[in-house]
Amino acid sequence: MAVAAVTVVAVLSFWTGSEFQKAQYDDLCLDLGGGRNPGQHPICVLEQQGAALRLGPINVTQSDIVEFERQRGADGQPQVYLELTPEIASPLAAYTEKSVGKELEIWIGGQLINSVHIAEAIQGKSLILALSRAQSEKLELLLTANTH
Repeated sequence: MAVAAVTVVAVLSFWTGSEFQKAQYDDLCLDLGGGRNPGQHPICVLEQQGAALRLGPINVTQSDIVEFERQRGADGQPQVYLELTPEIASPLAAYTEKSVGKELEIWIGGQLINSVHIAEAIQGKSLILALSRAQSEKLELLLTANTH
């Protein structure tokens, strides 16, 4: 009888622990309406302090950048051209598609620098960010360190 009780307690403890872990995972992960990983995209987002670039919940690191170029727009304002790997461009496209009409926060090095209205989904692998000169220099330093 005692063995059966210990077994029941052990099973219930394991089940409770796994349910608690599942709840924590669900709390930390971004759900885009299609479950934990819609379209098999790696969308579980854990907030990292000081990430080089964060577009909404999507962290962009050095390994996610194919091309980085500081430019000037037609109006002479500084901007940054980024070409992303498909592995990060796809979740960003999925997020912006589900978030049309909402705001997209842009973070550089853990600092919120802007919040822009999402008029349409980001498609493709490249985008241009309008940044100040200091912001574009900081982003270049964070995303291209150790690559020169």
